[in-house]
Amino acid sequence: MATHGYEFGGPLGALAVTLGTPFLTYALYFTCNEAGCPSPEFLADPVGTFQTSLWPGWSGIFSAKATGYYLAYWFALVAMQYVLPGKTAEGVVLTNGTRLKYKVNAFESFMLVITYCGAMTYKEGFDWWVWAFVCDNVLQLITGTLLVSITIAFYCYISSFFTGEILAGNSGNYLYDWFIGRPLNPRIHSFDLKSFCELRPGMIMWPLLNFAFLTQQYRTYGRITDSMFLVNAFQFWYVFDALWNESAMLTTMDITTDGFGFMLSFGDLVWVPFVYSLQSRFLASHPVDLGIWGLAGVLAVQAMGYYTFRGANGTKNTFRTNPNDPSVKDIKYIETKSGSKLMISGWWGISRHVNYLGDWIMAWAWCLPTGFTTPIPYFYVVYFAVLLLHRERRDEAKCKIKYGKDWERYTSVVRYRIIPGVY
Repeated sequence: MATHGYEFGGPLGALAVTLGTPFLTYALYFTCNEAGCPSPEFLADPVGTFQTSLWPGWSGIFSAKATGYYLAYWFALVAMQYVLPGKTAEGVVLTNGTRLKYKVNAFESFMLVITYCGAMTYKEGFDWWVWAFVCDNVLQLITGTLLVSITIAFYCYISSFFTGEILAGNSGNYLYDWFIGRPLNPRIHSFDLKSFCELRPGMIMWPLLNFAFLTQQYRTYGRITDSMFLVNAFQFWYVFDALWNESAMLTTMDITTDGFGFMLSFGDLVWVPFVYSLQSRFLASHPVDLGIWGLAGVLAVQAMGYYTFRGANGTKNTFRTNPNDPSVKDIKYIETKSGSKLMISGWWGISRHVNYLGDWIMAWAWCLPTGFTTPIPYFYVVYFAVLLLHRERRDEAKCKIKYGKDWERYTSVVRYRIIPGVY
């Protein structure tokens, strides 16, 4: 039975995002590259100071070789999930009363990939062919991962009509359901497509791209700048932390609520690695030296963001999975008629989405090392703010429906949405 309640502006919004996000991914590649980036000089003399000279023609944006290498990487990660050791974690209780089991070993997979790449770099140096190939084929890799994400979205949509799995939504509109995701937990036997894509191919590829751009900077300029080192370190730590805390992902909205369609498959496989690595790609061709005070300032911003982000998320996950843990035993909460408990003290008494605030502060630390000669590397800060605001609005709307009067009682206590005293 079709159910309505469109998000993202309904079918037209889904079409706009489906076309717009790949366009933006390509646009960021061509707008800011080795040939130059928009700057005050560019605005005064766009022809003389900047050209998108990397355009290879329509036939050059796809490479069977690059796509083949990406697929080999993708299926190698699938094999690692099955072969490497890992504990079993349970997801939240589903509408049918069951709880899915997940093999948690994304961190082990990540460490195996990093160890192999580190060993080969030690042996071959920064001239190892993989790093050079990645830097020379970013455009072709974007296209390959885009094709894979589209294929996965079609598979999940079509298979959901035959598997009898739980649906996250079913509007009846083909485009919208393909985009937003019809199935909640698409699985091929025990292989969970959504959780796999959420934390493995794109997330692991992100720091690999960063390091490839680091080697490119060294090959071009004979040195690695402090700004490049910081961007690599910060984002590596973000991925390291996310994969180390893989089981915490099982309580996030992406897993518990959202369907798996093009929105998440594209976001996980294409947007995360190629858009989030924009700063290191910029620095590979436009080195920035921060100096001691610049380093100190950026490190302070990163520390503040990470402390907020991890503290809030750690408290939430502990409270949901083990409310008797000593670290959360004094947390105050409102118990709802549905049986859920909404925290109103500690981190979660500051604002209703205080973890988003920490995430956004870290976004600034990732962009500040690129300096101020062009706004393009700061795209991530603007995009991420929009993403978090939209996600917060979606979550609030669902909570109002789920908790009713209890939600009104909760919001009267925890008044601010994200930024205390401001919003």
